[in-house]
Amino acid sequence: MINKAEILMHPVRIKISQALMRNRENGLTPLEMLKIIKDVPQATLYRHIQVLLDAGVIRIVKEKKVRSVSEKYYVLNEEEARLNGDEWKKTSNEEKLNYYSYYQLSLVTQYQNYLNKLAERGCSEDGSTFSLLELKLDDESFSSFQKELNDLMLKYYKTTNQNTQKGAPIRTIGVTIIPEA
Repeated sequence: MINKAEILMHPVRIKISQALMRNRENGLTPLEMLKIIKDVPQATLYRHIQVLLDAGVIRIVKEKKVRSVSEKYYVLNEEEARLNGDEWKKTSNEEKLNYYSYYQLSLVTQYQNYLNKLAERGCSEDGSTFSLLELKLDDESFSSFQKELNDLMLKYYKTTNQNTQKGAPIRTIGVTIIPEA
């Protein structure tokens, strides 16, 4: 049986998924992915692409013949790239903590890259925001809040997915909800 959480939460596979999310219109070839994911050796990238392909997390959308080689374009199977509640419940606490660490590391890396690009351009205008907020909510209100937040994020995700904002910069939104035990 496939441990989907293990497949999705590997640091290299997270980078592949992020690259494919940003290029979901036409997909990417492995060589295009290498240009985006610079810190991963080619052989390692190909190995992780195969793991994602075998698990159904990514798929081939088209193949182009370039000389004698068939160049494959990959896209993310967005439904398969998410863990459902049952899959998450089957994950051990240690694995959850590891996955959360990968998630946080991914955000830190993206933020560091963003700050480096600002510095390279000599720009001091930082448009990033982050905050920590504690809410006192009963179970029903908490469930409603989560649903509304999810609906709002999906609304804007679908908008960008429909190419209504061609050429608009990518904004990374990271949300962590930690209920009181």
